[in-house]
Amino acid sequence: MSPDGWLPDRMSIGALTRTFPPELVDRVIAETEAHEERRRLLPARLVMYFVLALRLFRGPNCGYGRVMTKLVDGLYHRRRAEMFLATGRIDPSASGRRVEAGSDRGRARTWQQPNISSLSRARAKLGPDPVRFLFEQVAGPVAAPEAAGVWVCGLRVVSMDGSTPTCRTPSPTVQCSPAPSNDKRDGAFPQVRWVVAAEPGTGALVEATIGPCTRGEQTTVADLLAAFTPEMLILADRNFLSHTLARDVLATGAHIL
Repeated sequence: MSPDGWLPDRMSIGALTRTFPPELVDRVIAETEAHEERRRLLPARLVMYFVLALRLFRGPNCGYGRVMTKLVDGLYHRRRAEMFLATGRIDPSASGRRVEAGSDRGRARTWQQPNISSLSRARAKLGPDPVRFLFEQVAGPVAAPEAAGVWVCGLRVVSMDGSTPTCRTPSPTVQCSPAPSNDKRDGAFPQVRWVVAAEPGTGALVEATIGPCTRGEQTTVADLLAAFTPEMLILADRNFLSHTLARDVLATGAHIL
């Protein structure tokens, strides 16, 4: 859908809040102690949804400010819709965009969009721990039994693969490897390696891990093994061809091809 359309934006925000309900986001923030100490323009809950929305809306017209505008607009209309379904009435006095204000659940206040630098600082302050913990709460296979394109011979198909992207700056949260070099000069950017296991029929991530690119994919896969179950058929390309890896995957009860 077009990133500029207001109706697709609101539908996308609705899907986002169904996948990551506010109650779950609040619990993750509390357990990782990422909540704000006082009431702010950018409460931790809103910043968490902002980080998720940055991946939901992508493109040349989806910078920090534009994404936040889409997010707040979608949350505002979601709240109005919930009020209408519950009471049959819509508050006519709501002239400005309103969002739920972090710890003050069930209440709202008029909200003014902060500048881009504030959004950047808020994202850095939130940090990676709440995002990772939220991922751990929702990650996993989602297809119903016998869903088309997911099951083969009674086994759930799960594919694993990896890649090595570059980092524009060294990451304080991930151990980046030195920039790749040749006999003439060093590379411009450091690199990291990620490996994921996903359900191809739905695109749902089952597990993911990230680390320095000096750690090979076969070694990194060890971080995914705990997510494999006997009902799974793991697909892997020839880069993963290894007796040790096959042994470790079979030890989980899963099958590997």
